[in-house]
Amino acid sequence: MHESDTVLCAVILSMSLPAQTSDIITRRYVPWLWLMIGLFTIRVIAQPCSLLFKTKILPPFESWHGAVLPYPVLLLTQLLILAWLVLTARQFTNGSVSPNHRLGVNILIFACIYFTLMLVRLVLGLTILSDHRWFASALPAFFHLVLASFLLLYGHFHFKYGKESAR
Repeated sequence: MHESDTVLCAVILSMSLPAQTSDIITRRYVPWLWLMIGLFTIRVIAQPCSLLFKTKILPPFESWHGAVLPYPVLLLTQLLILAWLVLTARQFTNGSVSPNHRLGVNILIFACIYFTLMLVRLVLGLTILSDHRWFASALPAFFHLVLASFLLLYGHFHFKYGKESAR
């Protein structure tokens, strides 16, 4: 069997699995999802470390958040988000995720808006609104882009591989 035959068989197999997707398809997303989780985990760990350890490596504690939420609330929220990210990535890793086209559409709409707003926030904070703390907080904006990227990947999978409902 040639490599092209193997790829063709994998494509045919993936089309014949309505509820579950093949490992070949889900595994394409796995490294990217885990990369986003790793980056977000670094963010969650680095902020309290910057409070405990004064080093030149870590930015100051205040630069890690835009001061919208008190830190204990922010940390709890981050841990809940991280738990959902890990559970979701594990489904992809195990090949047990079932694509849902409608979910993909909704997640992609939300993720595109989220990504765009955080990108605008970052650009404005680096330029004309650098005197406003929420805009000028580049680290939180960057990590919001990381979360939005996770959602874009998640939404893309569901949109691309979920079956469209009958029109």
